Formats: sequence, structure tokens, C-alpha cells
Amino acid sequence: MSGQTEKQGVDYILTVSGSLDAKLTRLAEANSKTRGEVLRKALALYEIALAANGIACRLAVLDEKNKVLTEIEGL
Repeated sequence: MSGQTEKQGVDYILTVSGSLDAKLTRLAEANSKTRGEVLRKALALYEIALAANGIACRLAVLDEKNKVLTEIEGL
């Protein structure tokens, strides 16, 4: 190896329901992303939520005045 770090992808075969596929497609198209990018972003958010839960913090959607609009539970 020449000291260069090379990122190699790993291929997965994922079977999802028709409704989940439709949701992934809708989210991807609405944000000009691929379904894979939507899944990667979802996993990143899930990782953040788990880390927050591990330090007794909560995950929520706030308005411009920092009022909690929705608290994300059950992760």
C-alpha cells in the first residue's frame, strides 16, 4: 500500500416494503438526493439521537424561540 487511504464502499441488498420505498423516493426527490443519501442521513441522525440519549439528553424540534415543537422519543 502506498500510504494513501482509499474509501471502499460496501454493497448491501436491502428489502423494504412498498410504502417505505415510496417514502424514501419521495424524500429523495424532494431534496434532490438519492435514496442511499437519505438512508445515510437518517443513520447519521439516529447515531446523534443515540449519543444524546446516552448522556441523558433529548432530541427535539424547536421553533425560532427555542420552544419545543416536537420531542423525538422511542429511539
